[in-house]
Amino acid sequence: TYKQQMSVLMVKNMKNIKGFSIVTVLCTVLVTASCSTSPKGDGTLTFVETDTDNTLTVCHFDQVKNTIDINLSDLVEEFKIVHFEDSDSAFFKANGFCITDHYIGIRQSDNLPFLLFTHDGKLKCQVGAIGNGPGEYSWSIYDEVINEKTKEIYLASFAFLPKILVYNTDGKFMREIATKEKLSKPKIEVDDDRDITIIHMPFENNKEKFLAAVHDKNGSFKQELKPTPNFLQRDFNQEIFAYHNVPGFSFFLTSNDTLFHYNKDANKIYPKFKMDFGEVSETPMHIYNEIPDYYLIAMLWGKGVIAVNKEKQTSNYAKLINDFFGHMEAPMFNFCNGWFYQMFEPEQLITLIEKRLADSDCSAEDRKQLETMLESIDEEGNNILFMGKLKQKGK
Repeated sequence: TYKQQMSVLMVKNMKNIKGFSIVTVLCTVLVTASCSTSPKGDGTLTFVETDTDNTLTVCHFDQVKNTIDINLSDLVEEFKIVHFEDSDSAFFKANGFCITDHYIGIRQSDNLPFLLFTHDGKLKCQVGAIGNGPGEYSWSIYDEVINEKTKEIYLASFAFLPKILVYNTDGKFMREIATKEKLSKPKIEVDDDRDITIIHMPFENNKEKFLAAVHDKNGSFKQELKPTPNFLQRDFNQEIFAYHNVPGFSFFLTSNDTLFHYNKDANKIYPKFKMDFGEVSETPMHIYNEIPDYYLIAMLWGKGVIAVNKEKQTSNYAKLINDFFGHMEAPMFNFCNGWFYQMFEPEQLITLIEKRLADSDCSAEDRKQLETMLESIDEEGNNILFMGKLKQKGK
């Protein structure tokens, strides 16, 4: 979840908050030197033309005042509840998700293997294994792709390996894609042509530095984008986030404090969104995400999530209401690979349902739905997943 990611980020990056301020100053110079529009919408945003075909959206933190409710049904076109099977091999410690139309991939913590489930919660297979042999991974998985058309699964390890591992949807190792340098916190996408795009953190001392690289379906190298100095890293204290919810490779590297898109066809990086924190004494620790209709900014220390409506050009703190299930509050930031997700351990879901049932505004219809669900939960059972497929922009 984003809370886990934020905790990691906070621990690793306390020394880098001043670095964020420097980047903010640099961006201010960019805004001054570029063609900036007047505020639109509710006045919280300005727009900067950074290129002939690109506009950077800037949200002004001190102008965001209001809190709104957003229904989950406004964002997703279908909603499912998945009870994972209770066999010993199916229990897991989730650290990440890759949901597709038919599969649920579970990236585990504690250096445990990747698992593949179907939408009915049945374990299909374990993908690869932990180890140092062919097709095995000794470092935890940092990102993954499930390609249903080709029945392939791509796994990228946290660091130190110059390759992406490829398996079939039966969990069998197929091949590896060799990269020019050892990858550092890589994020990956596979497009309709089966080109594999990799974005990672390039280090100053690496001989073959790249920020982005593209390989074809056979793993052959096609192109790379060299990093400018502001993308180079000295250590692992920074993080890279990419949630794969929109066309184009949307990613956020914390050392730059800007959400970027990588355009594979142009082989260029475009700045798309950033927060202007103005004169605050200490910049809140934050992560950017992007879904078709919103930029999302999750902040630590109880400040919540800011949702920037791209079409209406408005910014508000937002609460997500699951109107598919009891009108319970849901995490506003949990969108990845084009899906909303919310994972529960049984006891956790029981507690949340009981809390909702105690609310005075819980309707009779919601109450019936919640009580029915409550009766179906096995306290000793496996996890339960709420998930919904994101609507395409404009739907």
